[in-house]
Amino acid sequence: TGTHAQPTLNPDSSHMIKDIVLLNRYAALAAAHGDRSGFKPGDVVAVKSPVNPSTLLIKRLVALPNSIVRTLAPYPESTVRVPQGSCWIEGDERYHSRDSNTFGPVPLGLVDSRVDWVLWPPR
Repeated sequence: TGTHAQPTLNPDSSHMIKDIVLLNRYAALAAAHGDRSGFKPGDVVAVKSPVNPSTLLIKRLVALPNSIVRTLAPYPESTVRVPQGSCWIEGDERYHSRDSNTFGPVPLGLVDSRVDWVLWPPR
């Protein structure tokens, strides 16, 4: 996950140990069928990269459709309304993350799962 998810994941970057997480794919399936309980702002989610679909990104879900988001550079506008069928994701280390501020709103169909638990290392 790199530094963009710190301090939530991999809080100690001096070690070569990667976090192992439990992914809840049911949440994505429920959301795809219109069940809004699958995701909520603040959830950490696994998302297929809109730039490279073979890469899975771990990001924080910031907003769901019709929400207004205050953006960061390099996004060209200071605010954006998240379109229907999309979400806004950001890394916890906002200034070291390639996220919606780089590539814009992400289709909900690219959200693979919700991170429900950090299994390793124990905390």
